[in-house]
Amino acid sequence: MDELNLRVLSVMNELKLSKSAFAASLDISLPMLTHIGSGRNKPGLELIQKILLNFPQINPDWLILGIGAMYREASKKMDLSAELQELINISKKMPDFVKNAQQILDYHDLLLKEILYLKDLSPYLNAIKSNSAFLSQELNQVKEQILIKLKD
Repeated sequence: MDELNLRVLSVMNELKLSKSAFAASLDISLPMLTHIGSGRNKPGLELIQKILLNFPQINPDWLILGIGAMYREASKKMDLSAELQELINISKKMPDFVKNAQQILDYHDLLLKEILYLKDLSPYLNAIKSNSAFLSQELNQVKEQILIKLKD
């Protein structure tokens, strides 16, 4: 008898179903199941699909290919509660972070405007410095003239 036939019968035996109950649950005739059991017929794709649909705990790789265990592995649930809590904690900090970042950006803009204003003032400051030196020379000249007249 073919190994696929044996695996189909193993499903029936493992589930503790009689041939008639197994045939009824798959909506196939009892003679068809008997022929599979005797090795006369091989299970077709339709029967394989019915088994997998009606008994979702059966591992398709095992049933079709004979690979692995008869039953599917139970899906492992991951515990992501710590990561979710961390995301919640981080999200609570975000408004303060955004507020602080905005304050820094506002201060940066203000300083940048002041620096650009000072840059614009640079030619005027240089002119004032130049005029101040010129006025200082004129003042010294007037002082000297006064001192000369006071000596005379």
